[in-house]
Amino acid sequence: MIEVDCRGLACPEPVLRAKNALEQKPGNTLKIVVDNQAARDNVMRFLRSKGLDPQLEEEQSLYFITAVNQVSENQPLKKDSGLNRSFENLDLQERPALFISTDQLGTGSSELGHLLMRNFIYTLTKQDDPPGALIFMNAGVKLCIAQSPVLEELKELEEGNVTILVCGTCLDYYQLKEEHQVGQVSNMYDIAELLMTKRVVSI
Repeated sequence: MIEVDCRGLACPEPVLRAKNALEQKPGNTLKIVVDNQAARDNVMRFLRSKGLDPQLEEEQSLYFITAVNQVSENQPLKKDSGLNRSFENLDLQERPALFISTDQLGTGSSELGHLLMRNFIYTLTKQDDPPGALIFMNAGVKLCIAQSPVLEELKELEEGNVTILVCGTCLDYYQLKEEHQVGQVSNMYDIAELLMTKRVVSI
């Protein structure tokens, strides 16, 4: 058994260490120890994306994730991620991603900025060719919670095949994880991968 201790490590390090262990030690049982829910969810999602069946145990605020790496030494680790498998229908060339790092649009008046952001998200729902993905980080995650003024619009976009990724670390920072309502809680590994495969517009 290969044990990877990820206690105290911030996103995306637990996922990167899990990835490295799978690549370096094929055919072994992998045990990953994390000490927060965000890391737990990220690692579990990553392992499932690689075709594994991770098992979870919790003990004294620690999470023990075990998975049997069935990849042999002569068979390379699958290169597709949970992100890519989930986004099979996403047109990576024609539909850009919008990177939204704030809950207001532009600089100057905060009140005006919030109004402009609401109008912008609403306008996206009326586009014949909406973006392929919306990526929310930092204060942008506030648009994806129960109190968001654009919650219904974002749900409409998601139902219309727009992928929405919400930074889990950012939700934790703002203590909003329990308020999250729309989009997939994600991590820096998946977000970086998507940003590297699409045309990206920063808002």
